[in-house]
Amino acid sequence: MTIENHYSPTEIAQHIAQEVIAPLAAKIDREQRFPSEAFDALGKSGLLGLLVPKEFGGLGGSLSDLSAVTQVMGQACGSTSMCFLMHSVATMVIASRAQTAQQQEYLRSIAQGEKIGTLAFSERGTGAHFYSPEITANFQGDHIVLNGKKSFVTNGDHADFLVVVTNASSPDIGLDMLLVETASPGVQFTGSWDGIGLRGNNSIAVEFTDVKVPLHHVIGKEGDGLDLIFQVVAPTFILGIAGMNVGLAKGAYHAALDHAKARKYADGRALCEIQAIQFYLAEMHGSVESASLFVQNAARAADAGEEAAILSVMQSKIQASEQAIKVTNLAMQVCGGQGYTSALPVERYLRDARAGAVMAPTTEVLKEWVGKSVADLPLF
Repeated sequence: MTIENHYSPTEIAQHIAQEVIAPLAAKIDREQRFPSEAFDALGKSGLLGLLVPKEFGGLGGSLSDLSAVTQVMGQACGSTSMCFLMHSVATMVIASRAQTAQQQEYLRSIAQGEKIGTLAFSERGTGAHFYSPEITANFQGDHIVLNGKKSFVTNGDHADFLVVVTNASSPDIGLDMLLVETASPGVQFTGSWDGIGLRGNNSIAVEFTDVKVPLHHVIGKEGDGLDLIFQVVAPTFILGIAGMNVGLAKGAYHAALDHAKARKYADGRALCEIQAIQFYLAEMHGSVESASLFVQNAARAADAGEEAAILSVMQSKIQASEQAIKVTNLAMQVCGGQGYTSALPVERYLRDARAGAVMAPTTEVLKEWVGKSVADLPLF
């Protein structure tokens, strides 16, 4: 499938999900490996350039497109959706604020499926407060020398470049974001991802030892880091992860519905004819629909630049994460013993869905921010 065929991004994603992503989802989960086949297909289709402006050869997609695509992928495979999302967030940072030379170098390669990116924000000592990095960045002539370690780097050593958040040259200036090539001397990935869910997202640590980053690899102006986090990274990531969680909930609901219709008792009745099961199915359907609509509306508001969009964006992750946990638990109840085994994908959806609430910004942090915002209190 090619861009020239005039398919929408969601239609491209649906095709790849059906042909490549879904058939390999259980294998990716079982083997805990990066979804290379999916990324090959995404690169060839042009979908890795979803958020690359058309002037650089990309699809010029919106946040609405991103949340719709991550939903499609999430329904097929949570790990693939997560990997694609982090690549897309890194792409959005470059597209939004990078210098023209950086955009020419990176965005065209991304659009052609030649480069995979990701964020390197989290640190062991700062946890969800990734906007307070401990990594050191020393300015030396025309280079910045990085030393330190980042945790939970999705895509890990399959990424070609990292968007790294660091302190600027002085505390008064704030934070910087840097483009770092993973092939640079001193960059080393360590460990392996052994989470209970999203087992193919290759979220591992990266260590920087005297890594020299050219000054022209600072994204935007020095000190733009915090603004980039809240104006670009946060809405892109939140809406993408919200879409993914809606997809996980939708996948679990359809798996449970199919099982309830196919499972027959000795007297010929189907499982779905039991009233309690009908209640569960109705509750799951309503939860999936409400979360999906909430995320769609939040993304549209963000794309339109509405003043109150930020509240809807933050709430979208809260709603989608909580509904995904609820729906996958109900799906387990519907499917019973079969759902508890790998015979059905329900247990994988349940494990994958649990990640959304603890992924920064966590549900608790977002609720605090929303609460402060509606009460006209400062966030920090």
